[in-house]
Amino acid sequence: MPLRLYLICFFMLSATVRASAQPVDLPTPEALFQEAAEAMGWANEAKDVGRIEAHAHVSVEGRTYETEVNSQVSSPAVGDARFTMVSEDGTVTYGDTDGTIWFEGQDGERRTLSPAMAAFVHGHQFHRRALFPAGELITIDPEVTVEEFADELAFAVSGTTPSGARMTYYFSQRSKRMIGFHLVVQEEAGPHPMDFILKDWRTSAGETLFWRVDINDRGKIYVYRYDRILMLP
Repeated sequence: MPLRLYLICFFMLSATVRASAQPVDLPTPEALFQEAAEAMGWANEAKDVGRIEAHAHVSVEGRTYETEVNSQVSSPAVGDARFTMVSEDGTVTYGDTDGTIWFEGQDGERRTLSPAMAAFVHGHQFHRRALFPAGELITIDPEVTVEEFADELAFAVSGTTPSGARMTYYFSQRSKRMIGFHLVVQEEAGPHPMDFILKDWRTSAGETLFWRVDINDRGKIYVYRYDRILMLP
C-alpha cells in the first residue's frame, strides 16, 4: 500500500476510535431540567409557586443554629431573597431586595453590603436552585458532560450565576433527580469552591423534595436538616 494511502487510512481509523470513545446521545440541559422537575412530581418548571419558605436545623463542627430561608421565585436569579440565622449569639438576617444586598443585626438596623455578597445571599436558596435551575443561571453551557459527583456518575450542566459565580448542576442518570451542585465564588483571595449534596428525599402529596443538604465548604461540613418546607403562591 502506498505510504500516502496508508496514512489516510490510519488517520481515518484514529478519528473513528476517538469518536467512538466519546459519550453519545447526551441529553440537553433543557431536557435534564425537565426530567428533574418531573422526578419531583412537577409537570414542568412553571408550577404556580411565588415563594419558598424553608426552616432548617444546622450543625457544623459541634456548633448548631437555626436558619430560615425565604426565596421569591417569580424571577429566581434576580428576585428577592433572604435568610435568617438564629444562634445563641443572637439573630442576624442577610438579604437581597431588588438587587440591593443588605445585612440586619440584632440592633435591627439594616446595613447595605457590597454586591460581592450577592453570591453569599443567593447561595443559601437551596430549594429554589434545585426547583428552578435554569432561572439561577444567566449563561448555560450548551454541552452536557458526564462527571462523578457524590460517588455517582452524573450528567453535569454548567453555567454562570448573575453574581458571576460558576455553578455546575449534577443529575442522576438513574433517578433523573438533581444530586447536587458545585459552586465556585470568586473572592479577593481567589476561587472559593463549595459542594452541595441533596439528601433525604421524601414524597408528600405527589411532590418529592429533599429534606437535607450537606455542604462541603473547603473541608468544613455544614448539615442542613429541614423541618419545614413551604411552597407558597
